[in-house]
Amino acid sequence: MVRSPYKNLHSGMNLVKSTLKLLLLALTFSFMPKSYRAPTGTADFLPADHDYFTFVKKVIRHRFRQSGFRRISPPVFEYADTFETALGMSSEITKRELYTFEDRSGRTYALRPELTTGVARAFVQHEMDEEALPVELYYIEPCFRFERPRSRTQRQFWQFGAEILGETDPAIDAQIMYLGYQILRDFGIIDACELKINTIGSPEDQKGYFRALADYYKGKERHLTPESQEKLKQGKFLDLLNPKNEDEEILAKMAPKIVDHLTPESREFFDDTLNYLNSFGIEYVIDPTLVRPVEYYSQTVFEYRERGTRNKVLVGGRYDGLVAKLGGGEHGGAGFAAGIERIIAMMRDHDISVPHKDTLQVFVAATGPIAKKHALPQLVKLRERGFHAVGVLGKTSMTEQLSRAQKFNVPYAILMGDIEVKEGNVIVRDMKTGKSETIAQEAMIDHMVKLIGEENLDTTTDFLGR
Repeated sequence: MVRSPYKNLHSGMNLVKSTLKLLLLALTFSFMPKSYRAPTGTADFLPADHDYFTFVKKVIRHRFRQSGFRRISPPVFEYADTFETALGMSSEITKRELYTFEDRSGRTYALRPELTTGVARAFVQHEMDEEALPVELYYIEPCFRFERPRSRTQRQFWQFGAEILGETDPAIDAQIMYLGYQILRDFGIIDACELKINTIGSPEDQKGYFRALADYYKGKERHLTPESQEKLKQGKFLDLLNPKNEDEEILAKMAPKIVDHLTPESREFFDDTLNYLNSFGIEYVIDPTLVRPVEYYSQTVFEYRERGTRNKVLVGGRYDGLVAKLGGGEHGGAGFAAGIERIIAMMRDHDISVPHKDTLQVFVAATGPIAKKHALPQLVKLRERGFHAVGVLGKTSMTEQLSRAQKFNVPYAILMGDIEVKEGNVIVRDMKTGKSETIAQEAMIDHMVKLIGEENLDTTTDFLGR
């Protein structure tokens, strides 16, 4: 067989061509604009999300105002040592999840990972204990935690919650649990939730309990994850009751119970809390393994969980020593918090729809500069009367504008051209049937009110609450 003398040459030429193609492709991509995305652990709230967000906020405001709460908004960031003092230096939030930064003067701040600390600090700073006690406050604010993003956890998230400061009373604990029940019921997800309750006693109760846990876990280290073994060495015994796998869950169930180490006063406080809660007639389960992962909690702790899972929906409890920790007096405190994104995801999982008022009702189309000049005041009149109206957009033909009106999914379009301007009329088109009728400009508003319905208008007086 005779080899072609040009075969190697052809192979070399093909290699050169392939290399040139790759270089050209690389150069093309290098000149293409960079594609930007939201940072890891964050998410965009799109219009459909805001339908739920608006509904959730409306429910929250109604229930809190009904119960005598006033809204508070602490700063997005605090001095870092404020959180370190409140949450404890050994807490997971302080050690791993705080977003900290220094300003130009070298002062260290932290983005808030939760709201209870900021609210308690504000209570002390502004001497709210001089007001009628207890002080009832609620919030709807974003929070930030540097943690591994998961389907139910983001690095930036919205939180709503309530804090009652200035009083230590088991009746308050029962009331905030029932308030959480009402809110979850209003969201339509209460049947998918179960209420778990426990007591972790007073700080004095916990000392004896921790000794019992230390003795119990001695010799069982090999059944713990490396993370839990480290917590055991650090003396973070309550964290061991929040199991990470099946072995730890079995150990947690067999571990000593806090109820066996309560003083008579703490036991009475928990019994009274349950008796008050029973008066509301809601179901709950006492879970001896339930704890909260921050140091400021004492006595009552509770969680609304997604039924049959460990997914937290709304959590809270009592923190009688927090105000004193932050420089205030010996004032009691109790509250709860919930993540709004989690609530919305749960509502969607259970096919719960929400009402919204963002549906467009009218599209105003005009051709030519003269018609547009006359159409703009008509668009403003519609909006001021309470219609959700859009239009007079771009330099397009009437056909293109009607096509755009169909994409906006409006029930009616108002058309204006030179002839309509000259005659003082407008054309009202039913976008569903395609039928049109000519109406005098001065009669347009009354005509559209009949078509849309007075009850469907979004008036300024409604917005102002008059």
